Amino acid sequence: MKLKTILLLSSLLLGNWVNAEPLRIISEEWPPFIYAENGHIKGADKDVTEHLLSQLGYQVEWSLMPWRRVLREAEDGSADAILDIAPHPTHLKTYLFTDEPLSSHETMLFYAMDRPLAYRNIDDLSGLVVGVSPGYLYNNHRFVTSDAFRRETAPTFEANLQKLVRGRVDLVAMSRPVGVYTSRALGIDHRVRYHPIPLSHSDFFLVFKRTATWEEPARAFSQALKAFKKTDEYSHILREYDLQSVDGKLTLTTPD
Repeated sequence: MKLKTILLLSSLLLGNWVNAEPLRIISEEWPPFIYAENGHIKGADKDVTEHLLSQLGYQVEWSLMPWRRVLREAEDGSADAILDIAPHPTHLKTYLFTDEPLSSHETMLFYAMDRPLAYRNIDDLSGLVVGVSPGYLYNNHRFVTSDAFRRETAPTFEANLQKLVRGRVDLVAMSRPVGVYTSRALGIDHRVRYHPIPLSHSDFFLVFKRTATWEEPARAFSQALKAFKKTDEYSHILREYDLQSVDGKLTLTTPD
């Protein structure tokens, strides 16, 4: 079924759910998937989500905040949806996940070029300090619970990578495209690399409040997203943010 047909049928089915109030979606800055630039919120996953929801008849209000606050606001009901969250068992019980992920990528361990460290598995982290983001679960239970090394939080991805190049942490756990994008933006991409063995892999979704009200919108969005991924417009959005799909996972293209 063509995308336009899916969107038309979905918008008709959603007539009872769409209302004048904007749909409030919250997330953390997570470039290049969602972030603020010159006062404007943009990003690959944000652009795809807004485009499809607009076609389904929704106006969207976006807010960016630290991840722990994202989870708090979603739990107290002040937001309708969260952009880019992984299906951890706790989250699956709390939120209504769409069926189709917006993006899929791997979490890697970034290291400073002047202080390379061997890494094959979690055991190699013994005695080290690893930079992490507050509230992140990393889809790796052993990594977030091990006492063999210390996890040190930083408020932003930029702060974590700056700590890495300054020698204040030994490694940084970060999504590969987010880490590569952020290191380029900071002008330190020549000073950091990541180990080829992923710490974890996750799909990332748009999720709604777990109420009957959002069940049909979630299904409609999933169906539209699955079809949209086959279009040239979707490929154009990825290229706009220097993203490409390799074996089903998104990564940044290599600059010429």
